Amino acid sequence: MVASMTGFGRGEAEADGYRASVEVRSVNGRYGDVSVHLPRTLAELEPRIKALVLSTVSRGQVSVSIMLKGEAVERGVPVVNVGILEAYKEGLEVLKARMGLAGEVDLIQAAMLPDIFEFETKAPDVEAIWAVVGPACQAGVARCQAMRRAEGEKLAQDLVDRIGRLESLVCKVEELAPARVETVRQKLEEKLREFLGPEQVDENRLLMEVALLAERSDITEEYVRFRSHNAQFLQTLKWDEAVGRRLNFLLQEMLREANTIGSKTGDVEIAHLVVEMKEEIEKLKEQVQNIE
Repeated sequence: MVASMTGFGRGEAEADGYRASVEVRSVNGRYGDVSVHLPRTLAELEPRIKALVLSTVSRGQVSVSIMLKGEAVERGVPVVNVGILEAYKEGLEVLKARMGLAGEVDLIQAAMLPDIFEFETKAPDVEAIWAVVGPACQAGVARCQAMRRAEGEKLAQDLVDRIGRLESLVCKVEELAPARVETVRQKLEEKLREFLGPEQVDENRLLMEVALLAERSDITEEYVRFRSHNAQFLQTLKWDEAVGRRLNFLLQEMLREANTIGSKTGDVEIAHLVVEMKEEIEKLKEQVQNIE
């Protein structure tokens, strides 16, 4: 099934005092690139998250944002910085002596001075956190991929319609191709009679020249290959895997055949059809850039 490279999904999970919320966003990209945004203390989970995403997504730039809540994450244990407290006390005692002030240093007020307390956070239990983050990531990726596939269905239908138009144009070229030989013969005979005179035209030589021109300008092989590429394109859309690169390759081959047809033929009507074919191929290439 065709999937777009643009999508969004959110996943949540809660257990053992932790609650994880994960947002997964993806946009177009040539390869599978994953960026993970999570607290520094959980940096060791980044490879697991990337592996989880890439097990489902093969192409696109994916951004994963993780928000984790829990008592062990949000709160630290207050620890008195004794050195700073003693320095404050000595400074206040000096100030009291110089100013001739009475009274003692108030403990509550001293505790409110800057840097008296530091908050130490225990090393997180990574495995316990992963037991929550992992399922949340899976849910977010699944919803993102579901959105990508829904968008991909719409893109696939547009691609099928455009391939249908291309097939119609190729059929018109195929219908016009046989008549080109007679057109070439008539034009060549007219030019020869114009320059040599009617009595000097050798009919056998004329037929030989016409045959050579017809062989050099024969486009049968090109339009047969073109129709084969169309059929392969439609078949590839049915694959249950990433197909963007193969579709892009097939479009390059279609463009090659269209250019060859255009360079070989001298027929104005076929040349106009080739222009339309190339326009459709360009539109197809734009759409394929959005496909995984």
